[in-house]
Amino acid sequence: MPLVEENCLNNQRDVFTSNIKLNYPAVQSTSATVDDYEPVLYLNSKPKNIPRPGKVQIPRARYYSTELSIKEKLFIGILSTPQSIYSMGSALNRTLSKHIDKIVFFLEGAETENLDLSIGSIIGFPDKREILGPFNMLQYVAENYINEYDFFFFAKDTTHIRGKKLLEFVSHISVTQNVHLGQPVDTDSLYCNLDAGILLSHIVLSKVIKDLEWCIQHTFSQSNSDNFGRCILHGTDQPCQVSIQGLNYESHQISKYDNLESSIQKSSWPKDLKNVFTVFSVSTPEEHYLIHHYFSQQELIDNQHKLQEIQEKISNLSSFLPVNASKISWPVGIEPPFKPHGRFDVLPWIYFNTTHNFLQSELDVISEIKGLYKAEIQDLLKSTVQWIKIIHNDRFIYQKLVNGYKRFDPTRGTEYILDMLFLEETTGHEVLKRIAAVRPLNEVEIVPVPFVTEHTRVVLLVIVRASERNGALRFLEDYAKACIEKQDSTVMLLVFLYGPQDPGKGEKEDVFGPVKDLVNSLVNKYRSNGAKIAWFSVKTIGKMPPYFAIIDLVSRKLSSESLLLLCHVGMEVRPEYINRVRMNTILKTQVFFPIPFRQYHPSLAYNHITVPDNVEVKKDLGHFDTGSFEHASFYLADYLAIRKQLENTISVIKLDKDLKNEYLYSLHFDLFEIFLQSKLHVMRAVEPDLRIRFKFDSCDLESSVTTYQECLYNREQNLGTKSQMAAEILSHSEHGSKENVHFNDVL
Repeated sequence: MPLVEENCLNNQRDVFTSNIKLNYPAVQSTSATVDDYEPVLYLNSKPKNIPRPGKVQIPRARYYSTELSIKEKLFIGILSTPQSIYSMGSALNRTLSKHIDKIVFFLEGAETENLDLSIGSIIGFPDKREILGPFNMLQYVAENYINEYDFFFFAKDTTHIRGKKLLEFVSHISVTQNVHLGQPVDTDSLYCNLDAGILLSHIVLSKVIKDLEWCIQHTFSQSNSDNFGRCILHGTDQPCQVSIQGLNYESHQISKYDNLESSIQKSSWPKDLKNVFTVFSVSTPEEHYLIHHYFSQQELIDNQHKLQEIQEKISNLSSFLPVNASKISWPVGIEPPFKPHGRFDVLPWIYFNTTHNFLQSELDVISEIKGLYKAEIQDLLKSTVQWIKIIHNDRFIYQKLVNGYKRFDPTRGTEYILDMLFLEETTGHEVLKRIAAVRPLNEVEIVPVPFVTEHTRVVLLVIVRASERNGALRFLEDYAKACIEKQDSTVMLLVFLYGPQDPGKGEKEDVFGPVKDLVNSLVNKYRSNGAKIAWFSVKTIGKMPPYFAIIDLVSRKLSSESLLLLCHVGMEVRPEYINRVRMNTILKTQVFFPIPFRQYHPSLAYNHITVPDNVEVKKDLGHFDTGSFEHASFYLADYLAIRKQLENTISVIKLDKDLKNEYLYSLHFDLFEIFLQSKLHVMRAVEPDLRIRFKFDSCDLESSVTTYQECLYNREQNLGTKSQMAAEILSHSEHGSKENVHFNDVL
C-alpha cells in the first residue's frame, strides 16, 4: 500500500485547477443558485426519427379461385334471333340450363331493352348483318368471360345440346390442350359446322380474339360456319378435329323428311345415337322436348341396367364375407331395417285389405282407406302383379289380396308383406304367394315457398258463447299479459253468440256485459301500448253455427289482407304459437290447421294433486286431439276467393237472419273441408304450444246423428286414458253399488 503525506493531494488539486479551464459554470452549493438554474435546450441539433420503409400492400383477390386462376368448366353461347328466342331459345334453355354453368343467348338485330330477360342471359346486337353475328358473339365473350371458363361451346338455337353428356366430355379433357372440336362441314373441310356445335378451349379462343379484326374484314362467305372456321384457322392454325385424347365428338342431323315424333314413338329412330352430343336442324320447340325426353328415357334405362349389375355383384360378394359380418340388407343399396332399442321402439305392422286398415293405432280399430292411401295400395298391387308376370312369364293370373301388412320405417321407407292369391293358367290351381315389397324414401327436397316474417299482424278471432263468459274473462287477462304488455302485433275480435232469449246490447242485464266491461278496461289501461280489442255480436237460433258462417259475417269488418287466427276461450295464449302461425300461414300458398294438446279431466289426470294454472304437455295429462279442426289460421283474401267459388253451392251468410236456415246445420262440412277443395296447401301438424284446458262438452240432441255421435266420441276421448277411467270406476264401485255405474256420475 503506498504511503502519502498529509496535504499532498490538496496541493495537487490546486495545480490541476490552475492549469485546466472548464467550459461550464461552477455550481455553488447555495439553494438560491439551484432554484435559478435554467437549462439550455438545443432543438436544432435534436436527432430526427429515421423513417421506416413502408409496408408493401399485397392485393388479395376476393375469392381463392380468382387468385389461383381456377375457372368454371363450360360456357355455352347460343346464336338466336328476336323471333325465335321465346320459342326455340326457351325450349333449349329449359332442357339445358340444369347441367351447364353459364348459357348466354346472342340475338342478331335486337336491343336488350326491348326484351324480357326472364329466360336468362340475353345479349342483343343492333347490327342486323347476319354474317357478323358469330364475331359479335366472340367479341362479347372476349370482353366478359374469356378468363372465367376453361371451355367454350358455340351453337345455334336450332341445335339440341345434351348438356350433361357435354359437361362430362369436357371434364375428361386437359385444359392445356388446343381444342377446336366439332363436326366438319364436309369430309375434307378444315372448318367445323356451327350448326352441329363448336367446342373451343380457353387457349384457342384467346388466340382467335387477337385477330378478330382480321376475321371481320375477311368475312365474305354466306355461311357462318365457313367464316367462323376461317377465323379460327387464321388465329391458331388449328383445323377442325373430330376427336381428342381418344374421345370422339359425334353429332346427328335431322332430315327434313324425318317425322321426329313418329320415329321416336315407333322406336324407329337410330339406336346408335346414345353417344351424340348434339342433334341439329331442329325446327320446332316441340322437337327439342321430344329429343330431350328420348335421351332422358335412354339414360334411365341404362342406369337401371347398371344398378342391376351392381346389385348382382354385391349379392355375389356377400357369400365371401366373414361369418360374424353383418348381412347385406334387402333390397341392395337401401338402408337396413331399424333395430329397436327396447319394446317401446318396436315399429308396428298394420294389417290391411283393399278397403280398410285394422288396428292402425290404439284408438282406431278399423278405418276406411281413402284418397292417396287408397291410390298407394292400388299402385302397390299393380306393380306387384306386373312383377309376378315378368318373373313367371305370365303363368299366373291375379285373383285377390288375401292379407296385407305394412309399416313405415323412417330409415328406409314403407315396407309391405302381401299374401296374394293367383290362378295358375296351365293347371287352373290356386296358388298363394307371399311377396315382400319396399317403397324406399326419396331424397329430401326443399319446397320453395314465398318469404314470410314474424312481424305480420294477426287478428285473433275468438268465438264466445253465453256459457263461456267466465272463460272469456280469463282469456282476456291472459291475452293482455302475453301480447298487449309485450306489444305483440296482434288484434283481437270477440264474436259474441247470443241465443234467442239472451238479453243483448242496450239491455240492463247484457249476458256479455262483464266481458265488454273488461274489454273497455283493458283498452283504456293499455292505450299507450296500442291495444286493439273489438267485439261483434251475432244473434243465433240457439245452435252453434258453422265456422264458415261466422267468418262470412265478420269478413265485412276486416281487411282482405288480414291474417285470421281462429281461437277459443279454453286455449292458453302463447306468443310462440302465434309466431308459428305467422310462419306456417302463407298468402295464396298455405293455410294452417294445428292439432292442439287437450287436457284430460283434472280429477283423473292429477289424481287429487293440486292442478297447476298452466296446461302441461305430458302423456298422462292430456293428448293431441287429431279430431279437432276448430283452430285454424288463414288469410282472409284466400278464404274469400274460395268462398266465392262455392257461392252457388252454399250461399254467403250476410245477415244474422241467414243463420235461421236449417240447411246450414245439416251440413257435415266446415272450414277444413272448404280449404281441402282449394289449390292451397293445408298444413296439418301437432302444435305443442296450442294447449286447451279441459272442458266437458255438451252434445246437442237436435244436431244431426253424425254430428251427435262425433261429439260423444270426442267427449269420451278427452276425459282421460283408459287406465285412468278404469281406475276411477273401480274406486267408485268399491264405495257404492257395482251395478249401473255411469261415468258422468263418477265425475
